[in-house]
Amino acid sequence: MLVAIAFVHQPGPDCAVMRPRERRLCGALLAGLIGLLGFARECPARGDDATRPAEARGVAKTAASHERVVFDRKSKWNRILVIDRKDERSLFFGDGNGDTQSTVSLRDPRAVPMEYIRHAGGALAFTPKRGSALVVGLGGGTYPMLLRRSFPAMTIDVVELDPMVRAVARDYFGFVEDGSMRVHIADGAAFIRRTRRRWDIIFLDAYGAAGVPAALATGAFFAGVARRLAPGGLVIANVSENNPNRERVLITRIRNAFRECILQRTPTSDNVIVVAGFALPKDIEGSLRQLDREGALPFPVAPMAPLHRSCPK
Repeated sequence: MLVAIAFVHQPGPDCAVMRPRERRLCGALLAGLIGLLGFARECPARGDDATRPAEARGVAKTAASHERVVFDRKSKWNRILVIDRKDERSLFFGDGNGDTQSTVSLRDPRAVPMEYIRHAGGALAFTPKRGSALVVGLGGGTYPMLLRRSFPAMTIDVVELDPMVRAVARDYFGFVEDGSMRVHIADGAAFIRRTRRRWDIIFLDAYGAAGVPAALATGAFFAGVARRLAPGGLVIANVSENNPNRERVLITRIRNAFRECILQRTPTSDNVIVVAGFALPKDIEGSLRQLDREGALPFPVAPMAPLHRSCPK
């Protein structure tokens, strides 16, 4: 591999001045070396064997020529896929045709391609307390990384059941733990029961291929989340369910655990983002405009104001 790379960096032969047969051989050789170099770039720069692709650490093309499967392995809980489509990289559980767990831009690391992540980010307008956050469900790490970039002083804890998901987020999505952001490999419901800490912001995003796990959808779980919320804080929940009845039940259980509850349905992805707490602001639009004025987020949130409504009773 190193020999091939060194060769293409040296002044190469001029295929154009060769005879036809020699020119074809020369072109084939250069094409092969360039392809080999491209393969080297596509392989992850780091990561242990657990996070390397099953297909001999290569890059498998899907049926569509603009797609590349860069990771495909089964963990104890899920089949995990990472697929590059044009200039975006996405995480899937189950298969590449299901719901997208995370998406990042390969061109701009600050971009936030996923609509529901932007709307969950906008919910930060509804509390001035942004010193600490708990995220239940890591995915590709896009939300905790948004928090890290936007609020550098924030202390962030992430709970993730699957250690392979953490490794994939690290190796393929740019997720970085540091002194103020830590991942806890644990069951989310058990973590909430055991911990005695409180957080200003709790983001519930443990959404898998089969929907929200049953243990994270009970009234007891949401009551436990309420006890772990610091005064003046808020809970943000991505209630993304294909079953409308389960969706209504989840929203009702969240509303019952808190004094106040509002929600919005994202226009394109059809996610429901629920925001709950004990002292939410009355001026939704004003709060969103204030967050825009602060300039912490890399996208505007004031246009989201008309989407908000009270949680149904």
